[in-house]
Amino acid sequence: MKKIVMCGVLSVVLCGLVACAPGKSDREESNRLYNEAVSLLAGDDVSIADCMAAQGLLEQAIEADDENIDVYFGKVLNELNLWRPDSAYHTASVAIEKIGPEGKNRLKAYFYTVKGFIAYDRGDEAETREQLSQALALYESYLQEEPANLDYLLNKTVLVAGLEGKEKALEFIAGLPVKETDRQMLTESLASFELSQFGETWRAKHEALVGGGQSAAEAPADSTSNTTQS
Repeated sequence: MKKIVMCGVLSVVLCGLVACAPGKSDREESNRLYNEAVSLLAGDDVSIADCMAAQGLLEQAIEADDENIDVYFGKVLNELNLWRPDSAYHTASVAIEKIGPEGKNRLKAYFYTVKGFIAYDRGDEAETREQLSQALALYESYLQEEPANLDYLLNKTVLVAGLEGKEKALEFIAGLPVKETDRQMLTESLASFELSQFGETWRAKHEALVGGGQSAAEAPADSTSNTTQS
C-alpha cells in the first residue's frame, strides 16, 4: 500500500516538473511540427512516402496541442492525399468538436464541406445534405460580415449547386452585387463543378502520388481547395 501511495505522489511530482520545465509551448511545438509537415508536401516532386512522413508529423502536432485547428486542416488534406476518406471524415468531425458550437474559427465550414463531399462519395444522400447544409449556413453567416469575399461567395455557390442544383446557383450569382469579371469567374467555376468530382479527383491524385507523377501541393478542382483560412 505504501508503494502505491509513493508511486502516486511521484507521478504528481513528475507531472509538475514537466509542466514547469522550460522550453517551447505546446502550441509552438505543434506549429513547428505542422510547418515541417507542410514543407514535405511542397514542391513538384512529392511522393506518397512524403505524405506518409507528413502524416506522422501532423499526428504529433495534434498530440502536442489538440486545439490547434490549422493542424486538423492540414491533416484532412493529407488524408485525402493518402485517400483515407474515413480518416479524413473523422479528423474533420474532431475539428468541428474542438471549435465548438459557438466557435468562430472559419475553417468549420470547410470541415463540414469535406464531410459532405465524403458522404456523397459514400452514397449517403441524407448525410451529404446534412453536412453541406451546415456548411452553407456558416458561409451565409460569414457573408453577412464580408459580403464581397469571393472565396465565401464561391463556396456558397458550390454548396447551393450541390444542395439545390445549378439553376439555383446561377440565380444566386445573377443577384450578386459584384463586378462582371467576378460574376464570370463564379459562373465558370460553377460550370465545371460536379459533386462526383471530389472522389474521382482525390482517387486519381492518390494514384498519381503512388506513381510519383503529381505533387501533393496541387489542389483538385473542388470547393475544398478554394476554402481559405480566415
